[in-house]
Amino acid sequence: MDLFYSENITDNLIVLSKIETNHCMNVLKYSVNDKVNIVDGRGNLYKCIISDVIKKQAHLKVEDLDTNFDNNIYYVHIVISPIKSHDRLEWFVEKSIEIGVDKISFISCDRTLRKKVRDNRILNVAITAMKQTLKAKIPEINYDLSFSEFIKSCNSSNKFICHLENNRKSLFEFNLIQNEEICILIGPEGDFSNSEINNALDSGFKSLTLGSSRLRTETAGVVACHLGNIVNKSLV
Repeated sequence: MDLFYSENITDNLIVLSKIETNHCMNVLKYSVNDKVNIVDGRGNLYKCIISDVIKKQAHLKVEDLDTNFDNNIYYVHIVISPIKSHDRLEWFVEKSIEIGVDKISFISCDRTLRKKVRDNRILNVAITAMKQTLKAKIPEINYDLSFSEFIKSCNSSNKFICHLENNRKSLFEFNLIQNEEICILIGPEGDFSNSEINNALDSGFKSLTLGSSRLRTETAGVVACHLGNIVNKSLV
């Protein structure tokens, strides 16, 4: 099944962008009167028919709507410090969406090297990964949050911080609250500072290990996302 993305939706009419139209009509060779599937990034799948192409934009008529497409009852939130390489950061976003992430938050820590994330590029990666893996929802993405502000505002029932200090447990060792958000913090290269770890623990976060290997930040983010999905699925 091929998926195309559009936000230009009015009643039972959808208009694809020129880029999506080119991919649909010229690359994948769809034609007028063919049936196609459209997602809006908010979890809705529209089953449509191509009615016309006007000024290099495909116009589609909606025939059916699935509002529960790709709908999970659990919620995975990965909070991660941006790394210096934007390519590696985009790789993390792509792979976490493929695995299944509901929210990504970029936080600035004491040892964070990159202070600004290119939100337009991140969004484009997110849209492509969503379509590639047959999903209908783009995860909520938050930018430029400070560590201290996030720690104070996080009210997740299941919240964890991954770090390299001692006394860490596996996610499987905790008694998680079922069907509640799992929030996992991933630090910068060089790890969280001691004061950040203590601040998180004082705020109710639990120390979490992702294994014995020392992982790159983006790899740790992907592993944490995968573990969050596995543990959630085991609770269902």
